[in-house]
Amino acid sequence: MQIEEFNILVTDLKDKMYRIAFRVVRDHEEARDVVQDSLVKIWNKRELLENVDNKAAYCMTITRNMGIDKVRGRKMQTSDISERYDLQANIADPERIAVGKDEFEIIRAFIAKMPDNHKEVLELRDIEGYSYKEISSITGHSIDKVKVYLHRARMRIKEHFKTHAA
Repeated sequence: MQIEEFNILVTDLKDKMYRIAFRVVRDHEEARDVVQDSLVKIWNKRELLENVDNKAAYCMTITRNMGIDKVRGRKMQTSDISERYDLQANIADPERIAVGKDEFEIIRAFIAKMPDNHKEVLELRDIEGYSYKEISSITGHSIDKVKVYLHRARMRIKEHFKTHAA
């Protein structure tokens, strides 16, 4: 692919690429970065692009995947779950705080032993607050599969505490 062909392709697709990137990363600056990184990657693989039937779909897929990589990288930099667990209420006494922290550690240890797909979906939904659709795009699982994994993870926690509370 020559520079002229690449420029024509980029001119036709850059706005669509930006919209896809923005839908994934939800930030204007990061979406621009994703498009720029995608264009560099497409340019570096331009020899392969000549054998691709649907060049637009190829470019959109690269953009979407680069956006997902950006989101995953951002999520890896988040704080530890224990920092999000706040028991320092004004009405809580020291005993209740200690009990709450112990319960939290038990839950955290139990979640750590769950299958990776259950743990990942549970953390993304209940701790990070992502929607099913966002979790689906992050993990690559269908929305229905995300719901099943989340339900199973929650049921495991519920059953665990039913049997250990008795």
